[in-house]
Amino acid sequence: MFLCSCTLFSGRESMAGGGGGGLVVRVWKEWGIQILVVTSFLLQLVLLIFGGFRRRSSSAVLMAFLWLSYLMADNIAVYALGHMTLESRPRDAGLVAFWATFFLLHLGGQDTITAFSMEDNQLWRRHLLTLVVQASGAGYALHRYTIPGTWTLVSATIVMFIVGFLKYGERVCALQRGNNDTFDYLRSPPNKVSDRPKSRAKMNKEELILLDSHRMFHFCKAAFSSVSRQTRFENMLLFYFSNKVELPYKCDMDMYDLVEAEISLLYDVFYTKAQVIHTWLGYLIRAISLLGTVIAFLLFLLDDSKGAYSRVGVSISYLLLAGAIILETASVFRAVGSTWTCEYLHRQGWDRTNAIIIGQHNVLDYYCPEEAKLTRMINKVTLLKEWWIKVGFSGNTKITVELKQLVLARILRTMTDDSSTWSIWDSQGRAALAEYGLLENSFCFSVEGRSFTDIIHMWQVATDIYLNLNTPADMEDGKQLLAAINVLSNYMGFLMLHPSLLPTGIPLDPAVSNSVTNGDIIYGISRKELAVQLLSRRDRSTTNLSGHLARELLQKGYDLPMLQVIFGVWVELLCYAAHHSNHISHCKQLGSGGEFLTVIRLVIDHTELFHKYKNYTPPPINPGHYVHMGEMMNDC
Repeated sequence: MFLCSCTLFSGRESMAGGGGGGLVVRVWKEWGIQILVVTSFLLQLVLLIFGGFRRRSSSAVLMAFLWLSYLMADNIAVYALGHMTLESRPRDAGLVAFWATFFLLHLGGQDTITAFSMEDNQLWRRHLLTLVVQASGAGYALHRYTIPGTWTLVSATIVMFIVGFLKYGERVCALQRGNNDTFDYLRSPPNKVSDRPKSRAKMNKEELILLDSHRMFHFCKAAFSSVSRQTRFENMLLFYFSNKVELPYKCDMDMYDLVEAEISLLYDVFYTKAQVIHTWLGYLIRAISLLGTVIAFLLFLLDDSKGAYSRVGVSISYLLLAGAIILETASVFRAVGSTWTCEYLHRQGWDRTNAIIIGQHNVLDYYCPEEAKLTRMINKVTLLKEWWIKVGFSGNTKITVELKQLVLARILRTMTDDSSTWSIWDSQGRAALAEYGLLENSFCFSVEGRSFTDIIHMWQVATDIYLNLNTPADMEDGKQLLAAINVLSNYMGFLMLHPSLLPTGIPLDPAVSNSVTNGDIIYGISRKELAVQLLSRRDRSTTNLSGHLARELLQKGYDLPMLQVIFGVWVELLCYAAHHSNHISHCKQLGSGGEFLTVIRLVIDHTELFHKYKNYTPPPINPGHYVHMGEMMNDC
């Protein structure tokens, strides 16, 4: 009796499970293609709307959402096209080939996000092979299901097949150019640039900056190549003089805005279809795509065989056609309204930059966390420790106009007044200390003979102690400078936890490395208690040298000149990191909102270029001058 009851129960359970699984299988078999084609279209809408947001956002949630959408969009289209060629006579078979062309169209992607990362550009050959395979699959589906249909449906399918093939081919071309043709301007002279004073006189400041960002873009791209500074400066100066292009910018905030506009163009080159769109072929593809989708819509509207298909299938077809028209119209308007198009028309004689958010991390926040002791112990002994330090004690802050002005003024001061003694990209704080007579004094130990990591850590701890211990409340003149010091100090601490942009050799986790934690630091105490502890210690470990530096700063007093010294040190450390970091890392970071470090790198180069331009005497023009530079770009 027991065995029978067990067998009966098992059988019912099996039937219940089989029934549920069978329902899913039946639904998928009957409606699978419809689900896939609608999902594919919705993913294209997501990429269109959110694809451009990462230009100015570093949100981890947005990055994860876009990454999943980017991968799913391609994988669903590839899977569906393969499924169509193998499945036996699906529901609404006459519409299947028509839908297949939309999958090919969706594989072409959106103008706002051709590549998710720099590595995607290196896969352009794989996409070329996919184009051939998927186009063959769509062609087979067309032959299998549509040829027996009416001439209107067949014609609409053929038109959409051509549109889809062109759009996917355009994407492959954009990936290929974003991979290894980005620096082709170094192998041959750039396009001639005309400086049209009459038309410029009619433009406002913002329009001029956007236009000039295109004129200066060759110089921007050169900053992220392996060509030597001397070579690219000579090349650019010769180019501007030979084309009689004026460089009207002074080293002020207009130049800073110019740099930000150039970085936005650099993002377009690597992560969008800009390089392909703004050519005669790109404009032709846009015209054919929009006209083709409208023609396909009209042909399908006139098709008399729609009554033979389900209402759902016909509705999906109308949705895809209407959606394609909307996407192509948006693409055309985006291309027409682009600064790339305006610059192109300007050259033919036809007459805002975003706020950057930078990361913040303070070493003392790790030592003095406001968290439960149990949580702190778990994080220290598990694999979560490294992640928790990066996320749990880091944040973001906006770069204000006041901060930009202060940083730019300090850079100009070092590059002009102290240029004969110090270079801004190698001084690492020595120029600021020497200016106030402190380098040969008791501050020499903080910058001489030490690694970049030690200098950053030492100055961040000392700066935090100096600014938060007995700070006068009535110092109105130093408020902006005080805020700027805090931002730069925490930003450099943040970069130490994300060292891909820093010069090579920076440890991943300096906050808990032996060179930092040597000295029995007591965790969980207040910031003031920790400051007192560090000030009282006398040994020579890196951490306690921070206390020694803090004592020296406190002995000099709390006044505006000392704040200027500290700010100058941090600006020089920032410039050193910007100049010596890997150029590929800067380009990769553009896909995640960009970095303040990248802006500083270009600000330094533009400042030097404008200074050299004033006193430049061009040599005799050699037609082969640009060609020889191509030999230096093999590793780009």
